[in-house]
Parts: sequence; structure tokens; C-alpha cells
Amino acid sequence: MNRSIFVCLFWILIKPVIAQHTHNSYLKDPVITRQHSLDIIKMKVEVSFEPEKGLVKGKVTHEFTVLQQKVDSVFFDAPGINIKSALLNKSAVKFNIEKTGVWVIPQKPLKWDDKGEIVFEYEASPRKGIYFIGWNIPEPKDKNPFAVRKQIWTQGQGVDNRYWIPMYDEMNDKFITETVTTFDKNYEVLSNGKLMSKKQNKNGTTTWHYAMSHPHAGYLLMLGIGKYATASAKSKSGVALNYWYYPEYADRMEPTYRFTPQMIDFLEAQTGIAYPWESYSQIMVQDFLYGAMENTTATIFGDFFNVDERAYLDRNYVGVNCHEMTHQWFGDFITARDSRDAWLQESFATYFPKQFARVTDGEEEWDWQRRQQQNAAVDAGKKDNYGVRHTSGGTARIYPKGAAVISMLEYVLGSEQWKRVLNFYLKKHAYGNVETNDLQQAIKDKSGINLDWFFDEWIIRGGEPHYKISYQETINTKSEKASDITVEQIHKTDETVHYFKMPVVFEVHYTDGTTDSVYKVIEDAYNVVRIENANNKKIAFVLFDPNSNIIKQVSFKKSYEELREQLEKAPHYIDRYDAVVAMREFDKNQKQDALIASLKREKHSGIINELITQLAVYEETTTIAVLQTLAAHSKAGVRDHLYKNAIPVNSWKPLFENALLDSSYEVTKTVLEKLCNQYPLQALTYLNATAEIYGMNNSVKIKWLELYIQNIKRMNADEKQVVVSDQNKKMTDEAHQKLVAYAGAGYEFRTRLLAFGALKSLNLLNNELAGSLYQAILSTNSRLAGPASDLVNFYALQTDFKNQLIKSYQQNNYPAAEKEILTKQLSWLKNL
Repeated sequence: MNRSIFVCLFWILIKPVIAQHTHNSYLKDPVITRQHSLDIIKMKVEVSFEPEKGLVKGKVTHEFTVLQQKVDSVFFDAPGINIKSALLNKSAVKFNIEKTGVWVIPQKPLKWDDKGEIVFEYEASPRKGIYFIGWNIPEPKDKNPFAVRKQIWTQGQGVDNRYWIPMYDEMNDKFITETVTTFDKNYEVLSNGKLMSKKQNKNGTTTWHYAMSHPHAGYLLMLGIGKYATASAKSKSGVALNYWYYPEYADRMEPTYRFTPQMIDFLEAQTGIAYPWESYSQIMVQDFLYGAMENTTATIFGDFFNVDERAYLDRNYVGVNCHEMTHQWFGDFITARDSRDAWLQESFATYFPKQFARVTDGEEEWDWQRRQQQNAAVDAGKKDNYGVRHTSGGTARIYPKGAAVISMLEYVLGSEQWKRVLNFYLKKHAYGNVETNDLQQAIKDKSGINLDWFFDEWIIRGGEPHYKISYQETINTKSEKASDITVEQIHKTDETVHYFKMPVVFEVHYTDGTTDSVYKVIEDAYNVVRIENANNKKIAFVLFDPNSNIIKQVSFKKSYEELREQLEKAPHYIDRYDAVVAMREFDKNQKQDALIASLKREKHSGIINELITQLAVYEETTTIAVLQTLAAHSKAGVRDHLYKNAIPVNSWKPLFENALLDSSYEVTKTVLEKLCNQYPLQALTYLNATAEIYGMNNSVKIKWLELYIQNIKRMNADEKQVVVSDQNKKMTDEAHQKLVAYAGAGYEFRTRLLAFGALKSLNLLNNELAGSLYQAILSTNSRLAGPASDLVNFYALQTDFKNQLIKSYQQNNYPAAEKEILTKQLSWLKNL
């Protein structure tokens, strides 16, 4: 049926929501929008740094308009900042510093609509907001893409720019920013907006002046400083794109930034809004706290996405790149008023990369990503019932569930109508703040459709529907058949989770290849939907919500014959995938032929990997032969999954050996480990073949070192077969030291984490490693500090290692502040 007819029928048939309860109850959210007495119009930040000390020296000028009738004091967020002086309209003004910020107390109260400026001069040594990477660490002698680099970079979200700039640091005030940064002339500086000037100073520094032309929220201000080269490109519409990269590794620039111009073109087409800023730059940094950050005009991302062609196959920047670029519209151009509406930013920035994947990788990849988002929503709903808009809902609500809900909005409204609404919504709130009701109202204003019920159940409330489906064939007195499909909502309901109302498609597929369908609003606990079978055809299978447009759990018991037909004939990929998953419970001999046939037909890695998992238990030559054809599959994830589910024996062994030099680093790592474990006497041969492969974040090399040490241990344990030479012992010690080096501060944090894992597996510790682990615990990067704490506590359970850790701790003579951090993470240190 034509999609537009579907939508029309839905709005003709829809009826007002019948209340399931006599009153409405919601989970209370403690967050409220912060009040402020000044409207900041412009913020100019002038800074220099002493990076070895982690010191910021700054001056910030706030231009403002007074919002309230009478203002006798103004608070600026500035935790831990030493305010040297304050000026109000160029005259000294009284100020009081407290733990979280500074109060400015004018001699006379400020009045409605007064304009003015407040200037602070200050110093700060923050552990949040701005990060000094690598300044007190010697760089490793070996050239390595993941060795430590000297950098300074910022991360303002949620509200961390306040730790290095005295400012009003909330989402609900947007202002124009300027940054003036003076730093060593040998380093490059990036900030928001247009580079207005670059001035060489006589003292060996350069002053970089950037300025925005439109307002944005303060948390989006950024700085990135390091040794970089830049490459430029343009979108079709002429948007200037700047790619910052490490000059020693220029070969990584193109695969890292791949598809960037196409993303701009795509988002402009989808929103109908031209890119709303001066230009767009992206800069990679080391030890970044998250994946990336959408600072206005200048995205920062972790250099763990700085990939070469081989690493691109395993994990690349494309999806994250599109996520952050989407934020230039949803988050920067329009900004949530407070954290309750963060979904208006993050959910859209998770929705659009899925849409872009539809362009680059096809319809089935889009289907797959939708399903992954739906699954994440359901999994979160098994733990609690927070809604997408609730600040306690967690990342699963504002990222994947919110993105899946947006897809359902598109499903309910229709794609073209949804695009019209988005364009209207963005234009109406350009460069402003938004709340959930703004999007809700935009739908009413632009389409004339009231979706209050949708926002109530999918955004404000929590939970997801669980449908129990069954059907039976009926015959009337005229011997005419029909299919009665029963839909029960069996999820737990309470004051905050009700039965769900959604338009659903029902399909009956017949053995002759034809289909009947109906489009029906389901909202009650018990529903029966009838589909007439006028020609008395034989049913092959029945689908509830074909192509999985709705977030849900479904209990729908089907026979093997129905699943086989669905696997073979369902037009939508995700319905065929569901059939394969449902076949897990059936006898392997019953389903073998159907699985093999499906494997020969299907193209997408999601269903292929499920088929591999189920077929890997078969020992028949014909099945093995079909599986082995996947060794040449174009997707690295399929090849890796194949080898993880196979054993390198018999005819598999040569395939494993060939895969040692696979184009994917992950495949190489998988087969190397399995071959060394299966054939220890040949391990050195396999290790020699892969000795020069390092992998992303040194992953292959670290696994190589772990396997090398394990292999020498095996040889020591079996002296009857192999005589261990002094040279081998020396090489083992060198391998151990190399692992310890990778665990040290000379490398970025993902390399260090991989080395932590290898050293734990080998149960190796020395004094150098102990010091590196303590240094990691003191890091401002929680993704490094947490695992380091866990590893130290693991070693501390062993008496000899604990004594070694105590000795290292005492030798280092940590300052009181660092001792406090260490003893908080390592409680056993408190007793020393």
C-alpha cells in the first residue's frame, strides 16, 4: 500500500486516547532551569599557559544586558580559580570568592536593560575543563603513532569550562565568543569561529585570535593546541572544511576524515538548513575523555579514531564524525535549555548517522542500526522505567532510545512530512534554546497533527511495550477464511508505565507469494485484528510490525515451517534476521539446510554472523566448505567472527595461516592467538610472520608480546622437547619490558589499557610498572584511572606484589593531594 495512504488512513481512523488511569503520574525530575540575572552577549577569553605546571593565566571580558529589575550581586561559576582582579565598566568592583565561583557586588544595583561589561583577571590549575597532555613525560625513542604527544585541549560539556574560565556556565544562555591565545610559536592553535589574526611575538610565542559571528552556549567554547598539519576541502554548497592531523602520519588523514563533505551535503538536504556557521574544523587529540565533542565550528575527537586503511576496516570515525557534525545543527545551532532536554541534541545526533549509513552502506545497514538502537532501549527498560527526557535515564535513553523514538516519529508522520516539521522547528528556534514542547508544538503548527500522546508515552514516560502475538484461521458460514491476529500487551504497568498506543502494520504472507496487510492502531491490553483471506490461500507466515518500526519486545511462537518460510521469503532484512534468531531453539539437523541456503543468499554482516554462530557446531564437510567461503568476505567483522567461531584444525589450518596477513588488524590478532594456542611448537613461526605488525593502538603488537612470553613459558615447562637458550630468556625479558613500556605514560591511554590486560594475564609486575600504574590512577582520564586502580588492587591480593607496590608508593613520596586520590582508590594504602 502507498505510504501516504497509510498515513491518511491512520489519521482518519485514530481516536482520542482513552485514559487507562484516572490520573497522570510521572517520575519526578529534580533538574530545573537555572535562573540568571544577566544575559551575556559576548565573552572574550585571553589566555596563556605554563603547560608543565598545568597553569592557566587568563583574562575574560563579559559583555552583558541586565535581565532583572534590580541586581545587587552577580555570580560567575569559577571553582578553584584564583581571581586576581575584577572590573565593572572599567572600574574596580568588589568581589567575593567562594568554593564554586565568584560574586561580583556592584557599588550600585544594576537595573533592567542596563548594558555593561565585567572583566576578570585570573589564574587556575584545573583538573577539569582543560587538559595538559604529555608535558612532563619524555617521548619514547621508537617512532609510534600512539606515542605520547604534547598537547593542550579542552572539554566543556557538561559544565566544565568553568574550571578554567570564570563564566556563566549553563546551556540556557548563548553568546558570541572570542579567544585570544598566546603560546609557543612551534605549536598550532585552533578555536571556535574564524581566525581573525595570527601574530608573531618577539618572545618566541604566537598570538592566535579567533571569533564567532553567531551566539552559542558557553560549554561549546574550545581550544586545541599541538603540532599539526591541516588539509582543506569543501562541501558541494561551499562550506570550508579543515582537517587537522599529525604531520608524521599524513597517510592516516584521508581514511580518518572519509565522507566528511558528503555528510555536510546530506545534513543540509535532510534539514533544509544550510550549515549555520563560518566553517567546520576537526582536530584529533590524545587521551580524550569521550569519543568526540561537537564544539561549535571545531569538533575535537580522540586520536584513537586516527586510522590507517587497515584499521579503518575494524573501527573508524565515520559514524562519530556524522554524530558530531549533526550537533552543529542539533546542539549548537539550537541548544537544549537544560539537561532534561539533552535528548533534543544527542538523540538527533544518533539518529542522523544511522540515516547517513543508509546512503553509504545500504538499506540493510540502516535496518541493522535501527534494531541495535531498539535493543539498547529495551535492555535499559529492564533495569528501570525512566523516560528519555528524565535526567536519570542514562546514556541508553538519550542516545539509542531517543534515536529510535525519532525514527518512530518519522514512521508515524511519514518521511516527507517529518522533514518539513524539522525544517520549521530549526528555523523557528535558530541560534536559540529549545525544550521538548517546542518540537511537540512544531509538529502541530506545521502538520496540524497532535502527537501529545506520542510524546507522553515515548519521551516523558518510560518503559517499552511487550506484545504477545498469536493468530488463528477462521471460516465463516460462506466458507470464507480470515486470519484473526490477537495482540496482548503483557508488560508490567503501573502509575508511570501504561499500555502503549501505536499504529501497527500486520501482514499475512501466503505460500503463493502474495500478501494481505492492514494498518491498525493498537492501544488496549487485548486487541484482535482481522485480515480477510478472500481467496482461501494457505498461510506461510504472519508478521507483526514488519521491518521492526516500533521499539518493543515480542513473544510470537512460530513453527519451524513458518520460520523457514519467513527466512526465505520475508522482504525485509530484519524479519529474516528475526527468523534466524528464533531458529536457535530448533534441532540442528532440522534447520541445517535452511541455514546454509540463507548464508548463500544474505549479504549483511549481522545475519551472516548469526548464521556463522549456529553453523559452527556442524562437522559435515559440506557445511564447513560453505563457511570457509566467508574467509574471503569483504567485511572484516564477518571474517573475524568466522575465525573466532572456528578451530584451526584440518582444512581450517591453512585458512588461519593465510589470515595472519589479513587486511584487518583484528583478524590478524584473532588468528595469531588461536594458532599459537593450538600449535605451541609452531608459535615462533607464527610470531615471526607477524613481528612487524603493530595494529591500532598497538593492539596486535601487545597481543604478540603476550603470546611470545606465554610461548617461552611453555617451552620452559617442557624442557624435554625444547632447550631454552639464554637468547630466548633475554628476548623474553625484553618483551616484558616492552609491555611495561606500553603500560607507561609514554603512550596514549588505549595502548596502556591493552598493556594492562596483557600484564594481568601474564601476572607480571615490576617497580617501573607499579609507578606507571600509580601515575595512571592520578590521571584526569577516568577511562585510564579506573582500570589502573583495578589492576593495582588485583596485584595487591598477592603478598609479594603488594610489598612491591608499597615500596614503590613510599619511594615516590607523593604530595598530599595525590596521596588523597591514591588512598581513595586503593583503600589498603590507608593503613601504611
